Amino acid sequence: MTRAGERALPVVTVIVRQAKDWIVARQRAQIIAGFLGFGAQDQTRIATAVSEIARNALDYAGGGRVEFLAETSGRPALVVRITDEGEGIAQLEQILAGRYRSEHGEGNGITGSRKLMDDFDVETRIGSGTSVTLRKFLPRNAPPITPTVLAKINDALALRPVDPLAEAHHYNQELLRTLDELNRVNRELQAANEAKDLFLATVSHELRTPMTAILGWLQMLNLPHIDPVTRAEGMKAIESAARVQARLVDDVLEVARVHSGKLELNLADVDLREVIDSMWGAVQPAVSAKAVNLARTFDADRFPMRGDLTRLQQIIWNLISNAIKFTPSNGNITLCTSSNGETVTLAITDSGEGISSDLLPHVFERFRQGANSRQHGGLGLGLAIVHHLVELHGGTITATSEGAGKGACFTLQFPLAMPEPATDTIQ
Repeated sequence: MTRAGERALPVVTVIVRQAKDWIVARQRAQIIAGFLGFGAQDQTRIATAVSEIARNALDYAGGGRVEFLAETSGRPALVVRITDEGEGIAQLEQILAGRYRSEHGEGNGITGSRKLMDDFDVETRIGSGTSVTLRKFLPRNAPPITPTVLAKINDALALRPVDPLAEAHHYNQELLRTLDELNRVNRELQAANEAKDLFLATVSHELRTPMTAILGWLQMLNLPHIDPVTRAEGMKAIESAARVQARLVDDVLEVARVHSGKLELNLADVDLREVIDSMWGAVQPAVSAKAVNLARTFDADRFPMRGDLTRLQQIIWNLISNAIKFTPSNGNITLCTSSNGETVTLAITDSGEGISSDLLPHVFERFRQGANSRQHGGLGLGLAIVHHLVELHGGTITATSEGAGKGACFTLQFPLAMPEPATDTIQ
């Protein structure tokens, strides 16, 4: 069924009378979809939907007609109309609702094909046949459907005679590739689900720890005859625990904003060297407490760029804090900043615990955290947030490590702000 106001150009028609004909229809569907700009996955979806409905027409109506059309007005689409003159589908309403299954599997082809296409319309007349219309909208970046494109499709179809055995083999290979892809995706989903469960357990533990300290001190402070020194110590401990808990909640909310795309930057002209200088003093207490050696080097006086001052400080603070956390006493941390005139590179290197080879590819992912990270507390969300903030600035960040116990290096690159071109003034 072509929509009102939309122009449909015929491409090719396949008559289905025997088993090899639905294989022909599948092959034609894949070739046409490829020429119209559909990707490999959509080509397979279209070919599968067409072959299923065409096979239904053969099995239940003794044959049918498969028409391929190209809609060129409105939103361009590939339309496939499959008609037969069989007895119609008495259980159509139940099939479309997913409530009907025959011992022969009738209904599976319709419900499965319906999920593979953008539009799916069925008209059936008991005793007079059935018409199924499939529609898949072209990708946004697909070339327009022109007479030249249709001519190329017809040439390709003419050059590809159908060998049923070869097509069946091709079909089987597609199924095997799809199965491999599904297995890969399933493994990734399972790993992500396990990581998420571990993350939720970590969140519960990390939030409970400061809350336990707060409740314990509150109970103690409510006891009679608490001396001033103990009271002051308790208030300080409560404040410290509350700050830890607030930071944990902030990290979770920050990741939620990243995931929803609501984290935005307040861009201005900034100097990355000044950004580093502005927060250098703030990290010194942690450096002194851990007794690590922290040094910085610059190969230029200025590193002008467009950025969000607060977010850039957050990036650097997080990376240096991580380095301090995972570097033992008397260890070394260096921050080196350099530029090539187009980009500024910031490398933070430490001699700490390093990153294991199995964790390294996932170090910027949410819900991923190594065993050593959990020993140091925190939710392990900082690097995921940093990665997103760096990308929002048009930059890149990479992590390298030779393995556990061999330190790590985080390298950031940002585009430099180009100076305005000089203009001549005419007197």
